[in-house]
Amino acid sequence: RTHDSTYTLYRLGERLSSGVRLYVETGRTDGMDADGDSPNSLHSFTGPPVPQGEGTSIARAFLDGNHTLISIMARINPSPDWFVGVDSFQLCVEGNWVDTVTVELDPLDGGTDNGFTFTAANWPTQPQGIAYRITSRYPAHPAGSFYYPNLPRLPPIATLTFTK
Repeated sequence: RTHDSTYTLYRLGERLSSGVRLYVETGRTDGMDADGDSPNSLHSFTGPPVPQGEGTSIARAFLDGNHTLISIMARINPSPDWFVGVDSFQLCVEGNWVDTVTVELDPLDGGTDNGFTFTAANWPTQPQGIAYRITSRYPAHPAGSFYYPNLPRLPPIATLTFTK
């Protein structure tokens, strides 16, 4: 979604909206569509899924001088409530549109389900937690799909490349 500085799709350290929660848990976007009905959001777009967990997806987005930020989410499937994305990424710096930039993405947890593995049973977080970055050491559970305490950092799980 492209937007101005007052719009939030998701934010690490905060609870997800009900529409975003529905998306990270089920893949349904209808709640996110309702969240996007805001004068602060300019363009909502989707890209095709990457069905085998490896590959490329391309989407086009429209920005203007009043809506220079982009927020993107892609659900990790299967997973309890994991996703990758960027929150309010600036594509216009000092009045100039960025020609190209690549961003490495870490797995993020929506804070809505306690599952530690890709195929964990549904285990809702009550009360709903906050969205956070998954690291090689957190959550610190030996059964966790991303728990590699001997690694200083997880390798990126995805990359985004923005091209003007």
